[in-house]
Amino acid sequence: MKDKEKISLFLAMFILSLFILSSILEVSAISHPKYLTNLEITPTYMTVAGDRVIVYDPAGGNLLFISKEGRLVRSLQAPKNIMDITSSGDKIFLISSADTVLYVYGVQGEYVKEIELPGPPNDFDVSSRFLSVSLPDNGLIIVFDVASLNESSRIWVDVDHGISKISVDNNFVYAVRSDGFTLVRIDLERDRIDYLKLDEKIVALKASNSRVLVATSDDTLYMVAEDFKIKKKWSLEKASTIDIGLHMLSDGRIVYVARSRWVIGEIEEDNVNEVRTEGRIFSDVLDVDRVWFTEVNTRRIGWVWLSRPPIVQSITVEPQGGGSFTVSAKIIDPDKEDIKALLIVTIKSKIPYLPGDNKTYDMEYLLDRDMYVSGFQLKAGDEAEVYVVAIDPVNNIGTSQRIPIKYVEEETKTVTLVSPTTASPRPIELTDLYMVASSLLLLIPIIAALLIMKTKRKPKKKTRK
Repeated sequence: MKDKEKISLFLAMFILSLFILSSILEVSAISHPKYLTNLEITPTYMTVAGDRVIVYDPAGGNLLFISKEGRLVRSLQAPKNIMDITSSGDKIFLISSADTVLYVYGVQGEYVKEIELPGPPNDFDVSSRFLSVSLPDNGLIIVFDVASLNESSRIWVDVDHGISKISVDNNFVYAVRSDGFTLVRIDLERDRIDYLKLDEKIVALKASNSRVLVATSDDTLYMVAEDFKIKKKWSLEKASTIDIGLHMLSDGRIVYVARSRWVIGEIEEDNVNEVRTEGRIFSDVLDVDRVWFTEVNTRRIGWVWLSRPPIVQSITVEPQGGGSFTVSAKIIDPDKEDIKALLIVTIKSKIPYLPGDNKTYDMEYLLDRDMYVSGFQLKAGDEAEVYVVAIDPVNNIGTSQRIPIKYVEEETKTVTLVSPTTASPRPIELTDLYMVASSLLLLIPIIAALLIMKTKRKPKKKTRK
């Protein structure tokens, strides 16, 4: 093949490679865990009220009020043997395994009320309107009005023992019957009870917006719709439902906390994504913009943002001539948040084993094109990798694929052949010395190995007698 044909073929391949449209799979998930620092506590049960994270510390028997920045605001002596905490509006509710009392506090830690119950409480759940408390030993669920704290109704039902076996939403209370397989829906307004029996044992449930999410013993999640029929199911990793927290978001997503597996998962339609925490999760609670959790072995409080990372849908690199290039990227954010986009260009080193030179450029959003755009420059012979990074307000990061490119100078140059007798050598430059020195350094271990092998004495052969 002639030189001109080779050059033409190379340039054609080069130009085609620049117009690669690198699509990224549209898979997003909640962010990776972050942690509060400088808290010497043993956090267990938790809830959120206003701008405070409320945590029970059994080591000191205290109820701790912590700002979302990690500052201890208040500590007060809590009842013994707390078994769960929840909150609604300006009230915090506690139940204990040591007595038959429902404890009520204000969001600033002030004492409000103690409500005597007819038996030992086993579980509770709260909405903006109602608080439901289960008393399995009495075959009873009591519903309180959150605002007045007055008893609203008593429901005689053989409710199952255990945490997360009841849930309240709008005018409905959901519960698991004592057989462990039957879901019960109680209509508080019409005084009606519906039943739905499953094939697997129900280990947890959570109701929201007239739907109820059910976790079963075979690591399956079921969505029960408003007509009280199963509409969808998802299979999770093994051992996910041994100890699980369930949360349903207003945008339709599901967040689950597989505490024994140290993971927090997100389900969006049929996509299931998980992030791993750094310790065994003890308790978790849904906040406006995140899910909080406590870790018992690390003694820390952490959270994951509900905000999902931006998605770089495509990236296009276009040559502009003279080593100048323009990069355009299509970026979307699932939560419609403002995005900061960066163009990263890594120029490959011409010296083997040395790292490349990273250059970062801010990308500008062009409204008329709905694209993020930036440019960069290469020198003749430069090889580089180009990619785009998108960052949202809570520092979730979305990254495009990397596009390899090489700039070949396109201008035709006149070459003058010089006679060997009159040609003068090219002056030695600093880069030449550097490359020679680097090559010699690489030869040192090879030469040393050869000398060792040469001087090593061969073992003497044994002669048979």
